[in-house]
Amino acid sequence: MPDMMMPTTAAIPVLPKESVMRAREVSAQVAKPEHASHTSPASARKGVFASIAASVAFAALFSVPGMLTGLDPFATFGWRVIAALPFLVAILFVLRQWGQMGELLGRIRRQPMQLGILAFNALLFGVQMFLFAWGPVSGNALAVSFGYFLLPLAVVALGVVFLRERLSIFGIIAVVLAAAGVTIAFVAGASVSWATFAVAVGYPAYFILRRKFELDTPSAQSLEIALLAPVSLVFVLQPGAFEGLSAHPGNWYGLIALGLLTAVGFSAYTLAQRNLPMSVFGMLGYLEPILLVVVSVLLIGEPLGLADALSYGAIALGIIALGMDGVPKRSRSKQAKRPRPRASRIARRKSAQVSRR
Repeated sequence: MPDMMMPTTAAIPVLPKESVMRAREVSAQVAKPEHASHTSPASARKGVFASIAASVAFAALFSVPGMLTGLDPFATFGWRVIAALPFLVAILFVLRQWGQMGELLGRIRRQPMQLGILAFNALLFGVQMFLFAWGPVSGNALAVSFGYFLLPLAVVALGVVFLRERLSIFGIIAVVLAAAGVTIAFVAGASVSWATFAVAVGYPAYFILRRKFELDTPSAQSLEIALLAPVSLVFVLQPGAFEGLSAHPGNWYGLIALGLLTAVGFSAYTLAQRNLPMSVFGMLGYLEPILLVVVSVLLIGEPLGLADALSYGAIALGIIALGMDGVPKRSRSKQAKRPRPRASRIARRKSAQVSRR
């Protein structure tokens, strides 16, 4: 009998310890979805804090270009990209993302088309960064803020058109309210311009391309900003860019703020996306456009007319409707998972009777 058992025991392979550990790491990464529907309380708190920090950082960043004396929007954009790079590199070191960067570079070597997609994403991203610097110094801060108000609703519309997603009743209400807000803006002459639609359409296209080609990582965004560096150098080396910076010593503090807030904002945004369910992440993302309007009116000093208030009010109601989408489903799912009290009492009663017998 022992002789018959020997071949079975010898047939069991013994894996090296490193292979076992590597397999466990891979299985853990596969088992953990990127946007989990159920997150631990610690991860949820981290994600909420990161989302709020990102919104506050971008709102504070919106006020910086107007404080830079003697710099036009092109020079401000160039300095912002250059100043953000060292902070982004430092954050990659802190978060230990260099392994992810190596994987991305290896994928680009195997698939050169990825570099073209990354460059196109960098172009779309650069346009948005320029508008963010151009709006506050050109009297178009409210127009750019209006685009960020429309952004979540534009994502819904693009999902219906390109991804064939179906709208719920709350989604339909949100789109109708957004259309009403845009109509009021056009009829009453609110602060709407081409920049509004450049933000509302350009950013969703950027998000869709990043998600489709799996380039929605901190390392990919760092490469996008690195690809913008040559263009930024062209703007920075223009006559007047250095003179305007050196003529006013306070500009150096503004330059540091540009780089730091850009890096912190994007990094916190990515951290929130990884630690929150998409529904919660999307709802918290609506804080940013509200803060941008507050900064535009209180810090930059742009007037908020009646037409602007009506337009923003309609779109804000649409955002609330969009945030309510899925709440009844979540409530029903929780109730379905919860055992019925009556059934549980009957089961305990029967168990007690059996034990007494």
